[in-house]
Amino acid sequence: MPATARKIPITKEDLDGSGGGGGGAYAELVVPDDYEATLTDVSDYDKTKQGKSRGWVFEYDVETPSGKSVTFKSWLSFGANARWKLIEVLEAHDADLAEGIADIDPNAFIGDVIGVHIDFPRDKETDEPTSPYREIKQHFSLADMPEEETEFAVVEETVAVEEVPPTEEVVAEAPDDIF
Repeated sequence: MPATARKIPITKEDLDGSGGGGGGAYAELVVPDDYEATLTDVSDYDKTKQGKSRGWVFEYDVETPSGKSVTFKSWLSFGANARWKLIEVLEAHDADLAEGIADIDPNAFIGDVIGVHIDFPRDKETDEPTSPYREIKQHFSLADMPEEETEFAVVEETVAVEEVPPTEEVVAEAPDDIF
Protein backbone atom coordinates (compact mmCIF):
# COMPACT_ATOMS: atom_id res chain seq x y z
CA MET A 1 0.00 0.00 0.00
CA PRO A 2 1.41 3.43 -0.90
CA ALA A 3 2.31 5.91 1.78
CA THR A 4 -0.08 8.66 2.75
CA ALA A 5 0.69 12.20 1.62
CA ARG A 6 1.07 14.52 4.61
CA LYS A 7 1.13 18.19 5.47
CA ILE A 8 4.27 18.67 7.55
CA PRO A 9 5.00 21.89 9.46
CA ILE A 10 8.54 23.08 8.74
CA THR A 11 10.17 25.87 10.72
CA LYS A 12 13.19 27.96 9.77
CA GLU A 13 15.08 26.18 12.57
CA ASP A 14 14.21 22.81 11.03
CA LEU A 15 15.66 23.95 7.72
CA ASP A 16 18.80 25.42 9.33
CA GLY A 17 19.48 22.17 11.21
CA SER A 18 19.08 19.81 8.26
CA GLY A 19 21.96 18.21 6.49
CA GLY A 20 22.91 17.06 9.15
CA GLY A 21 19.18 -5.26 3.78
CA GLY A 22 20.87 -8.48 3.77
CA GLY A 23 22.40 -11.47 2.08
CA GLY A 24 25.98 -11.95 0.99
CA ALA A 25 25.91 -8.76 -1.05
CA TYR A 26 25.58 -6.81 2.18
CA ALA A 27 29.15 -7.68 3.13
CA GLU A 28 30.43 -6.26 -0.18
CA LEU A 29 29.61 -2.71 0.88
CA VAL A 30 32.83 -1.09 1.97
CA VAL A 31 32.15 1.23 4.88
CA PRO A 32 32.32 4.05 5.46
CA ASP A 33 31.61 5.04 1.86
CA ASP A 34 29.13 6.82 -0.41
CA TYR A 35 26.81 4.92 -2.75
CA GLU A 36 23.94 5.61 -5.12
CA ALA A 37 20.56 4.41 -3.84
CA THR A 38 17.26 4.01 -5.69
CA LEU A 39 14.04 4.59 -3.78
CA THR A 40 11.88 1.54 -4.47
CA ASP A 41 9.03 1.85 -1.96
CA VAL A 42 7.52 4.15 0.64
CA SER A 43 5.09 3.05 3.33
CA ASP A 44 3.49 4.45 6.48
CA TYR A 45 4.31 3.29 9.98
CA ASP A 46 2.43 4.10 13.16
CA LYS A 47 3.76 3.08 16.55
CA THR A 48 1.75 5.65 18.54
CA LYS A 49 -0.20 2.91 20.36
CA GLN A 50 3.15 1.74 21.80
CA GLY A 51 3.99 5.31 22.83
CA LYS A 52 6.36 5.77 19.91
CA SER A 53 6.26 7.81 16.71
CA ARG A 54 4.68 7.57 13.31
CA GLY A 55 6.10 8.44 9.92
CA TRP A 56 7.27 6.97 6.64
CA VAL A 57 9.59 4.11 5.77
CA PHE A 58 11.69 4.79 2.66
CA GLU A 59 13.08 1.61 1.12
CA TYR A 60 16.22 1.92 -0.99
CA ASP A 61 18.15 -0.49 -3.20
CA VAL A 62 21.91 0.04 -3.15
CA GLU A 63 24.00 -1.67 -5.80
CA THR A 64 27.16 -3.39 -4.58
CA PRO A 65 30.47 -3.34 -6.48
CA SER A 66 29.63 -6.76 -8.02
CA GLY A 67 26.22 -5.54 -9.22
CA LYS A 68 24.08 -7.19 -6.54
CA SER A 69 21.34 -5.19 -4.86
CA VAL A 70 21.04 -4.63 -1.10
CA THR A 71 17.90 -3.17 0.50
CA PHE A 72 18.07 -0.54 3.23
CA LYS A 73 15.17 1.08 5.08
CA SER A 74 15.11 4.61 6.45
CA TRP A 75 12.50 5.15 9.17
CA LEU A 76 11.48 8.81 9.07
CA SER A 77 9.48 10.14 12.01
CA PHE A 78 7.12 13.11 11.81
CA GLY A 79 8.11 14.13 15.36
CA ALA A 80 9.69 17.54 15.94
CA ASN A 81 12.89 16.01 17.38
CA ALA A 82 13.44 13.87 14.28
CA ARG A 83 12.32 16.36 11.66
CA TRP A 84 15.95 17.15 10.77
CA LYS A 85 16.34 13.62 9.35
CA LEU A 86 13.08 13.87 7.43
CA ILE A 87 14.26 17.16 5.91
CA GLU A 88 17.66 15.66 5.07
CA VAL A 89 15.94 12.87 3.10
CA LEU A 90 13.43 15.19 1.41
CA GLU A 91 16.25 17.54 0.36
CA ALA A 92 18.18 14.56 -1.04
CA HIS A 93 15.13 13.92 -3.23
CA ASP A 94 15.18 17.60 -4.28
CA ALA A 95 11.88 18.40 -2.56
CA ASP A 96 11.05 22.08 -2.64
CA LEU A 97 11.02 22.95 1.07
CA ALA A 98 10.40 26.30 2.66
CA GLU A 99 9.22 27.56 6.02
CA GLY A 100 5.54 26.84 6.46
CA ILE A 101 3.39 23.80 5.74
CA ALA A 102 4.97 21.45 3.19
CA ASP A 103 2.50 19.24 1.30
CA ILE A 104 4.59 16.12 0.65
CA ASP A 105 3.59 13.02 -1.31
CA PRO A 106 6.51 10.64 -0.73
CA ASN A 107 5.29 8.29 -3.47
CA ALA A 108 6.34 10.94 -6.00
CA PHE A 109 9.97 10.18 -5.12
CA ILE A 110 9.81 6.45 -5.96
CA GLY A 111 12.40 5.74 -8.62
CA ASP A 112 14.63 8.66 -7.57
CA VAL A 113 18.35 7.95 -7.28
CA ILE A 114 20.11 9.75 -4.43
CA GLY A 115 23.43 9.54 -2.65
CA VAL A 116 23.74 7.73 0.68
CA HIS A 117 26.59 7.43 3.14
CA ILE A 118 26.73 3.93 4.60
CA ASP A 119 28.58 3.10 7.81
CA PHE A 120 28.37 0.90 10.88
CA PRO A 121 26.30 2.06 13.85
CA ARG A 122 28.85 3.61 16.24
CA ASP A 123 29.12 4.27 19.95
CA LYS A 124 28.71 8.02 20.56
CA GLU A 125 31.52 8.16 23.13
CA THR A 126 34.16 5.83 21.66
CA ASP A 127 33.20 6.00 17.95
CA GLU A 128 33.70 2.21 17.83
CA PRO A 129 31.29 0.11 15.72
CA THR A 130 28.51 -1.31 17.91
CA SER A 131 27.19 -3.80 15.37
CA PRO A 132 28.36 -5.70 12.29
CA TYR A 133 25.32 -4.39 10.40
CA ARG A 134 25.63 -1.51 8.00
CA GLU A 135 23.18 1.39 7.92
CA ILE A 136 22.49 4.57 5.98
CA LYS A 137 23.97 7.40 8.02
CA GLN A 138 23.25 10.25 5.63
CA HIS A 139 21.12 10.94 2.56
CA PHE A 140 22.18 13.58 0.03
CA SER A 141 21.47 14.77 -3.49
CA LEU A 142 23.62 13.25 -6.23
CA ALA A 143 24.64 16.81 -7.06
CA ASP A 144 26.51 16.75 -3.71
CA MET A 145 28.17 13.35 -4.30
CA PRO A 146 31.90 13.52 -5.00
CA GLU A 147 32.76 12.55 -8.55
CA GLU A 148 34.90 9.48 -9.04
CA GLU A 149 38.30 10.17 -10.48
CA THR A 150 38.61 7.89 -13.46
CA GLU A 151 41.45 9.58 -15.31
CA PHE A 152 44.66 10.89 -13.88
CA ALA A 153 46.36 13.87 -15.43
CA VAL A 154 50.10 13.55 -15.88
CA VAL A 155 51.89 16.72 -14.99
CA GLU A 156 55.43 17.25 -16.19
CA GLU A 157 57.50 19.63 -14.18
CA THR A 158 61.04 20.82 -14.77
CA VAL A 159 63.04 21.25 -11.62
CA ALA A 160 66.36 23.01 -11.48
CA VAL A 161 68.94 20.95 -9.63
CA GLU A 162 71.99 22.56 -8.07
CA GLU A 163 75.15 20.55 -8.58
CA VAL A 164 76.95 19.82 -5.33
CA PRO A 165 80.67 19.05 -5.45
CA PRO A 166 81.71 15.66 -4.05
CA THR A 167 83.10 15.60 -0.53
CA GLU A 168 86.06 13.75 0.87
CA GLU A 169 83.77 11.83 3.24
CA VAL A 170 83.77 8.08 2.66
CA VAL A 171 80.38 6.40 2.57
CA ALA A 172 80.17 2.66 3.02
CA GLU A 173 78.51 0.86 0.13
CA ALA A 174 75.61 -1.46 0.73
CA PRO A 175 76.23 -5.16 0.05
CA ASP A 176 74.87 -6.43 -3.28
CA ASP A 177 72.55 -9.00 -1.66
CA ILE A 178 70.58 -6.39 0.34
CA PHE A 179 68.29 -5.56 -2.58
